[in-house]
Amino acid sequence: MTMRWLAFSAAACIAAGAGAAAPDTVWVERTDTVWIERAGHTEGSSYMHRVSNYNRAWHALIPKGSRIQYAGNMGAFSVGPIWKYGRNRQWETALQLGLIPRHGNGRAILALTLKEDFVPWSVTLGRRFSFQPLATGLYLTTVFDSRFWTAQPGRYPKGYYWFATRVRTNVYLGQRISLNIPENRRFLAKTISLFYEVSASDYSVIERIGNSSLKPSQYLSLSFGLQFEWF
Repeated sequence: MTMRWLAFSAAACIAAGAGAAAPDTVWVERTDTVWIERAGHTEGSSYMHRVSNYNRAWHALIPKGSRIQYAGNMGAFSVGPIWKYGRNRQWETALQLGLIPRHGNGRAILALTLKEDFVPWSVTLGRRFSFQPLATGLYLTTVFDSRFWTAQPGRYPKGYYWFATRVRTNVYLGQRISLNIPENRRFLAKTISLFYEVSASDYSVIERIGNSSLKPSQYLSLSFGLQFEWF
């Protein structure tokens, strides 16, 4: 009996003080517990917001797929992860490691490519296929070999080489066709894309400008590849 009287008195005191509470205070009664909440403010909301931003940042660092490519001024074959982003996932960043095979008395060379792709449109072809009529981008390729340089070595006369041999800048145009795998049949990827690209390096473009007799096969490079979108 005494405990019930004390509980009733405590509830009466709280109710009496409600009228003197601050204007932005809301009293919420849930069963036998009284909760005090600030209007427009929930305890811990700023913390959860920071956690959400942190999770999104880490999620953005996770590759969304992978790519294997033949030719393209980045090695005979190159492979690497890709990241997709943008409102319609039309932007891609790829990091590809390529292999330039041994030639003559030389040795095989590793190449590293940082590539930025833009795929603005996708046309649906039936239930499983889609077509990307335009894919374009820019990429930088460097080679891991002491015979190539970014600054001209001192053994050559000043101005003998006006360009760096270690790093090449390339631009490309291409197209893709994609197979969208049904959810119940997916194993490693949800989409597989077959693509081709026609590219040109900065050096080959300058050569073409200086020599109009060059054929397209002498300054353009054709490459093919497969791209796997995991999620």
